[in-house]
Amino acid sequence: MPALIGIARSRGMSGYLGDRVNHWPAVHRLDAARLFRLALEKAPAGTILHGVAEQGVLIRDIAQVIGRQLDLPVASISQDDAAEPA
Repeated sequence: MPALIGIARSRGMSGYLGDRVNHWPAVHRLDAARLFRLALEKAPAGTILHGVAEQGVLIRDIAQVIGRQLDLPVASISQDDAAEPA
């Protein structure tokens, strides 16, 4: 999140990529690390595991909260515009 906030501040807007359906996984990295460790240690070879209980948070929703908190406009940006340096 700090990186997204920094980008919004530097660009003067809070953006989300494309069609507004991208999701941010809603799991803390340490929780994901524990899950992967347990899977490696306990699951039989060839096991298919699914460690997600939800789709995550819409990136658009995150951009809207950042924009509201920083009093910045929120807009969709194209893939090409996202690749350009700030």
